[in-house]
Amino acid sequence: MPPTPALDGIIAVPATPFTEDNRVDVESLRRYARRFLEKGAVGFLAPAVAGEVETLSEAEREQVVTTLLEESAGRVPVIGGATDPDPATRLKHARRFLALGCTGVLAYVRYEDDASYAAAIHELGRLAPPFLMIQDMDLGPRPLPVPLLARLHREVPCLTWAKVETGDRGRKITALREAAGPTLKIGTAGPDVIELLDRGADAYLPTLYLDIYDRIWRRHRAGRREEASDLHRRLLPCLSFMATHQKIQWHFTKALLHAEGIFATTRVRLPIPALDPYEQRLIGELSDYALALSRRVAAERA
Repeated sequence: MPPTPALDGIIAVPATPFTEDNRVDVESLRRYARRFLEKGAVGFLAPAVAGEVETLSEAEREQVVTTLLEESAGRVPVIGGATDPDPATRLKHARRFLALGCTGVLAYVRYEDDASYAAAIHELGRLAPPFLMIQDMDLGPRPLPVPLLARLHREVPCLTWAKVETGDRGRKITALREAAGPTLKIGTAGPDVIELLDRGADAYLPTLYLDIYDRIWRRHRAGRREEASDLHRRLLPCLSFMATHQKIQWHFTKALLHAEGIFATTRVRLPIPALDPYEQRLIGELSDYALALSRRVAAERA
């Protein structure tokens, strides 16, 4: 098994752009990839929840992955999002993404019990990807046990990454660190980035603000925690809106990427509520705020 890529930094998880006639907008996705490579992305992961993956056809999923592979051109790893509730389809996605050239695959497996979960992970492991990233979310009837994940890390050689996105992700990261040791790399996301860094996250996986997160990451890694925290506090108005408007967060994501000149439209496929006038105003104000913050951060010393 080749060594796991370090991926120490910010892995971009793109939203999926759509044209006005509801096709995947490949040119906008190319702009996203190029812009985020310029801003310091150490990898890409797609398609995922942020990319409205459940609305994509098999061909569209492949189109997203192929586009990112073409734009990254081997400079950074691309992790193919193989999640699907059907185990056979999940394996099919994983095989296809590996054949296309992905360095790793991501999969969420719903936890029901230890035996069925372990069987599903071993099945993915037999595909022998360069690395397997398991996604841990609060979607099952009970939480994925830390001892089980640590055990599977020892049993499945390619299972070297866990993407922890649970409500108790901070404590779970600490528990995984203690149970699995440093060979299990941990990726995560959430508004509490300083705590997640304090607890030893190996990678942070956002859709937006990559240049700002990259600066936070590098300051924290350099031991300048207070400077990292100060920059994080400046981003809190945007993070607060996203955290309290989760049902419409894709509208904000698309609006900001459109305001940056990356996405050609703000089209969302998911059946989520339309914006009311108050939300429209706030999203416009916060988009302007985020762009201004990005410009100020670019002018500051690293």
